[in-house]
Amino acid sequence: MTRTVALLLLVTGCYDGLSTGDALADRPIPLGEAACDDAPRAWVLAPSNDVAGWLDEAGFDVYPLPLDRSPRELSGLVVLGSRASAMPEYQEYMQRHAQDLYGFVDQANVVLQLSQDPEVEASPPFLPTTHGATRGPAELSKVAVLRADHPLLAGLVREGQGMAWSEPLTTEAIVEQGGFEVVLAGSGDGSNAALVEGAYGQGRILLTSLALDRKPGEQPELDRIAGAVFDNLAGHVQNVCARKGEVVKPTPPPEPVPFTAGSSVIIALPDTQVYSLRMPGIFDSQTTWIARHAEDLDIRYVFGLGDIVNNNSKLEWQRARASMAQIDGVVPYSLAPGNHDYGPSGDAASRQTGLNEWFSYDELSRVPGFGGAFEANKLDNTFHLFEAGGRQWIALVLEWGPRDEVVAWANDVMTMHADRLGILVTHAYLNNNDLRYDHTDTEHPQDFNPHQYDTPGSMNDGEELWQKLVRRHRFVMTLNGHVLGDGSGYLASQTDLGNTCHQMLSNYQMDTMGGGGYLRILEILPDGRTVSVRSYSPLLDRYLMGADQQLAFVIDAE
Repeated sequence: MTRTVALLLLVTGCYDGLSTGDALADRPIPLGEAACDDAPRAWVLAPSNDVAGWLDEAGFDVYPLPLDRSPRELSGLVVLGSRASAMPEYQEYMQRHAQDLYGFVDQANVVLQLSQDPEVEASPPFLPTTHGATRGPAELSKVAVLRADHPLLAGLVREGQGMAWSEPLTTEAIVEQGGFEVVLAGSGDGSNAALVEGAYGQGRILLTSLALDRKPGEQPELDRIAGAVFDNLAGHVQNVCARKGEVVKPTPPPEPVPFTAGSSVIIALPDTQVYSLRMPGIFDSQTTWIARHAEDLDIRYVFGLGDIVNNNSKLEWQRARASMAQIDGVVPYSLAPGNHDYGPSGDAASRQTGLNEWFSYDELSRVPGFGGAFEANKLDNTFHLFEAGGRQWIALVLEWGPRDEVVAWANDVMTMHADRLGILVTHAYLNNNDLRYDHTDTEHPQDFNPHQYDTPGSMNDGEELWQKLVRRHRFVMTLNGHVLGDGSGYLASQTDLGNTCHQMLSNYQMDTMGGGGYLRILEILPDGRTVSVRSYSPLLDRYLMGADQQLAFVIDAE
């Protein structure tokens, strides 16, 4: 059977809703090793047949991965297509042959796993103990090329080039790795990897977060990359077979930035709603860690970024109050209410919240640094005065979708404290595409914009808050949660006063265990100007290393 006939069967199978294996089930399986200079064999397990077309065009002899045989009987390339890990056949195959698969690699062969859903499979089950990789949510609209001379990138990029696209080409990345060389990544330090290669024995393991097997034309910007990579892959597989593959140099995982003696710290607690709903121990791990390190890290303030709870229920507020009690009298704090903190079942259909029932205004208003509130005996909108890094600060902590009258009050407060550096804390402001929420913007996604909710009264989203409030004053930072996707974002904009305002989104609720206990640490260095931002989980004792997760900036306001 020729490759052309094989491809015809693959395409036919695709439209019948069949897997690659179903489409080619009657094709004779050639066992044993092929000569390294022959057309390389590709063994495919994928939910669609698009990958077979790319491989055929690249010169591979394409076959279904035989599910009833050990891969040790094969030679060439095993391809696990995008989203294959959701297939029952894949899961059964891995239960039987995961170890055999890296044995296949050891015999001078190659395994390529394409984009997978991290919620279905976070870590490939076929990796040897010498290697590790974890997939997580990320939207990459640009990538850094860490090794432009890699065989798979031949003719695709030049030295010093990166790649950028008009829209994100992936919603996941390899967020942690060990033993792999990072070829493409979201940043130059190798974090949020898009393509990695590992050497095991005489062979290679390739993992990517890019769906290189999409049907041509679906994502034109991806077609050029896919065509080049698959074309280069044929020669790479042959070189590995002939033991002529280039040396793989594992990329060290990025190291967290060390703390600087004499710094002051501000903590942001992104959406804790899942913890309050069903995992209060994770919430406790965050606040217990804060209490333990309040003195040695000189933690000056803690700000909750909203969605403290999920359903605005008594039990959830009881749990949230118990967790926050760990820092009562230890570190001053304030909580910005989010949409899930309002209305029946947390639907934000009213501005009724359990915040003021479970957190005492009388007690928190006596905490040092409490400056005042928009409404007497309500904690929905407050401001706070404190010193950190030798500078005087004011933090405005505002409600979900602040009303016009709240924005007017906030302007008055900032005018009264014009000599201080400002921080705005509110639930919904910056989106995960590094743009402010703007309900008038029809070109960019506005999912979960405050204007899409039935919350009564006037409403202001991120762009409205920027125009009406932030740009008019000496704000140097904004902090918000709320947004899903990769849950991170950063935007630097110049205020009317000429200083830069650093706007940051952090939210982890959609990750494992409702966020894995990650919080944001903002370290203000002793110079009073440099701010080092980290994303850290006290529960896991782990830092996130993506470009939006660990960054530094300089405050240029005098």
